[in-house]
Amino acid sequence: MTINIFKLKFRLKFMRGVILSALIVAFFGGILNPTSSLGFWPFTSKSKGPYIVKIGDEIITKEEFMEAVNNLHKSGRVGKALSEERSFVKQDFGKFLDEIIDDKLMVIEAVNLRLDKEAEVIGKMDNYILNLSLDRLRQDEILNKVKVDNKEIEDYYQEQLKKKEEEKKEAQENANKEKADKADKEKTDVVKVEEKKVEEKKEEPKKEDVKKEDRKEEAKKEEATQHKEEPKQMSSADREAIRKGFFDIKAKAREKEYFALVRQKAKVKINNEVLRDLSFEKTELMDKPVAEVNGETILGIDLLGNLSSSQALDEVTKKEMLDRLILYKTLDQEAMNRGYEEEDEIQIKIKKYREQILIDQFKRKAILPAVKVEENDILEYYKANQEKYKESDRVNLRMIHVLHEKEAKDVFSELKKGADFSYLAKEKSIDPSREKGGDIGWVPVNQLPEDTKKAIMEAKQGDMLGPFQISAGYVIIKLLGFEKGGYIPLEKVRNEIDKAIGRENFNNTLTTYIKQLRETIPIEINQKDLDNIQGR
Repeated sequence: MTINIFKLKFRLKFMRGVILSALIVAFFGGILNPTSSLGFWPFTSKSKGPYIVKIGDEIITKEEFMEAVNNLHKSGRVGKALSEERSFVKQDFGKFLDEIIDDKLMVIEAVNLRLDKEAEVIGKMDNYILNLSLDRLRQDEILNKVKVDNKEIEDYYQEQLKKKEEEKKEAQENANKEKADKADKEKTDVVKVEEKKVEEKKEEPKKEDVKKEDRKEEAKKEEATQHKEEPKQMSSADREAIRKGFFDIKAKAREKEYFALVRQKAKVKINNEVLRDLSFEKTELMDKPVAEVNGETILGIDLLGNLSSSQALDEVTKKEMLDRLILYKTLDQEAMNRGYEEEDEIQIKIKKYREQILIDQFKRKAILPAVKVEENDILEYYKANQEKYKESDRVNLRMIHVLHEKEAKDVFSELKKGADFSYLAKEKSIDPSREKGGDIGWVPVNQLPEDTKKAIMEAKQGDMLGPFQISAGYVIIKLLGFEKGGYIPLEKVRNEIDKAIGRENFNNTLTTYIKQLRETIPIEINQKDLDNIQGR
């Protein structure tokens, strides 16, 4: 079975690196307070041509800004500062630019705090670059080497048409045969009558026989003409489906071929002794090399990490997984040796990903630790927003549901005359509650339609109300009971309040921190070009 290694998104080497990040967090504890000194940035004046804004040494060109605006437009997101505008073309791009500046400031601060040196960030970046390189390797060695020509597609299509035509013809012949066999079985004395008619026809003039034969022949020709169809043209959808089918088959074959080639070129050494004894119980072997691929090791823990503890660790299972890991390693090495990360397109992707990772790290390591939610904050929030945590009033109801207005009015009339509600519910209602005499139990008032809610608020226990029109007919209800809604206990909403206050405090802390960064880091906006973009 061929393994599509190019779709793998994680590597155990990265996972081991993540564990190390915990050791670094304490180092930054003293400098992550947003009220502390923001340090010194040795910014220099660097010109990279036309730009929209400079933030420290970072430059956002006009092209980069417009790409960000276009992506914003395509995504349907108009930004927190743009949402008030009705027309995208009328929006103030300067407001969106503020969001971009804020992001750049967080990246700069993350670097200043050396968050980019953390093992977690380095691991994520290495993993991302590896996967970009694997994608490019697949493009070069698999996808670009697979070709499907039009003749293949056309030949396959005609072959399928011919096959369908033969199947259709065979089905018709079978149907005709069945019809003929049935007709033969139904023949009785009619045969004798027909024979007599045949004898009588023999006495008719030969000329008439010739005319009949001519008419039959003409009928056959006409029928053949009517059934003759123009060659069916292949639709674009059919062509694409056939092309994709051929492409997938050829890509798998090429993938298998290329994998074998890469594996053959690799210098592999396997430690059979460690492989033989390796198990989940023998932890001392987990950090032992089980194989070496072009000088890079595969540890026992790497192999075990790809197996389930419930699997039987026999020689075959371990060997199959090791073969996979060796293939993964050779492909990783081949992809990284190609130097794809130096390509402009890949560089752009790497830069965007790095910035997003650093922004996330900045928020988690510099902002989040400064966010505190005190017990008193929770109590004050609960008191100030108590109506938000009030439960709805409830009503206990019986219901009769019918489809037509006249029927609803007739039922309501019978109820007014003293008919039993439960009995009529069982007889007339189409709702499943009819089995319980129309009892639907306690219902929150805020879930009821406005007209029903208003009528209930003015009714007393035992009253029958309606008919009310709903989307699928009409309902009549009987009010059995009413309960005022109470307040949800604090303990049930404590976590919700804690998160709400936490979010608010987080945003306030982030805003304050960024404000300080704006006062410290030089920002230069090319207002003239920004105005030109907006047609001002």
